[in-house]
Amino acid sequence: MSRPFINLNAGDPDVEAPKCVTDAVLDALKKGGRWTHYAGSEIPQRFREAVVDYYKTFGPEYKPENVIPTAGSSAALYVALATILERGDEVLLFEPSYSGHYRLLGNMGVKMSIAPLKKGTGFHTDLDILEEYVNPETKAVLVCNPNNPTGTVFTERELRGIGEIASDHDMVIFSDEIYLHFIYDDNKFTSTASLDGLQDRTLNIMSFSKTFSMTGYRLGYVIAPDRYVEKATTVAAMTAPRPATFVYAGGTAALRKGMPYVEERRLAYDERRKYFCDAVNDIEGLGCRRFEGAFYAWFDMGSLGMSSVDFVNGLMEQENVRVRPGKLFGLNTDDHVRVPLVQPVPVLKEAAERIERFVESL
Repeated sequence: MSRPFINLNAGDPDVEAPKCVTDAVLDALKKGGRWTHYAGSEIPQRFREAVVDYYKTFGPEYKPENVIPTAGSSAALYVALATILERGDEVLLFEPSYSGHYRLLGNMGVKMSIAPLKKGTGFHTDLDILEEYVNPETKAVLVCNPNNPTGTVFTERELRGIGEIASDHDMVIFSDEIYLHFIYDDNKFTSTASLDGLQDRTLNIMSFSKTFSMTGYRLGYVIAPDRYVEKATTVAAMTAPRPATFVYAGGTAALRKGMPYVEERRLAYDERRKYFCDAVNDIEGLGCRRFEGAFYAWFDMGSLGMSSVDFVNGLMEQENVRVRPGKLFGLNTDDHVRVPLVQPVPVLKEAAERIERFVESL
């Protein structure tokens, strides 16, 4: 008899959005009228105001017009990138990094200068060599903080160092912050835009999908400084899908009332992090540090002498567990595997046991 399928491939939370969100969306749908037709200006404006009030808790203050709503963070990422970059430009980014970053930049014809986040530094930046990856064609730097897949929470010192390089070379900073609430131990999230002189050159990419477990709602936004608002708004209007009108109600409710839910999720992910990372680290041949932020275990299987794709395919075939190969997250990441901890501890326990059994069979 085949074992039940355990899906640990995508970062899709295993719980529903907070009740305040579903209540707000259902109420909007029941009301109909403006909530089920073109949004007009008032409904998005209320959402933008909620974003401004929410994000100023991290330091920076914006105006509602700095917020460009999109149907999810992938659309937000495209709007931010397309506002600044043209085909043939170059962007500095880090490896490992979210696979969607590479894919989108490649499709846009943007060149990538890739700086390593090495295991020996806990997947943090080496500021002493970072500027070596910058040249006259480098128009921007893309930072995912906390990082997917490594869970790196960039320190204020790192972000200031990146900011200094960006300022010296007149580069824009794209700050992907969709996991900013999931921080553990003594680590601390720092908003790049909160640092001296960086708000005017930073575009934030934000999402409700992970923070509020709203992956199916498709709601995200860009926060753009004044000098880029007109261009970003035009790009969004011409190319990016807009949120469904009634989804704005859910997003506004999440920002106004949903923070207790977010802390509950952070504590749940922390429990999963401690269990799963330690369990995998105890498997002979594997290594798994407790990550600092987000909700992905990033474990080292390089000593097994096989590619991450072969590991993932073998685990699926033999144990019916789906995880994601590290090869997707960079050019030199084929010795790792990513596991989103989007299942409760009992399921993760079963997954860890199956991973151990598979490794022992090699």
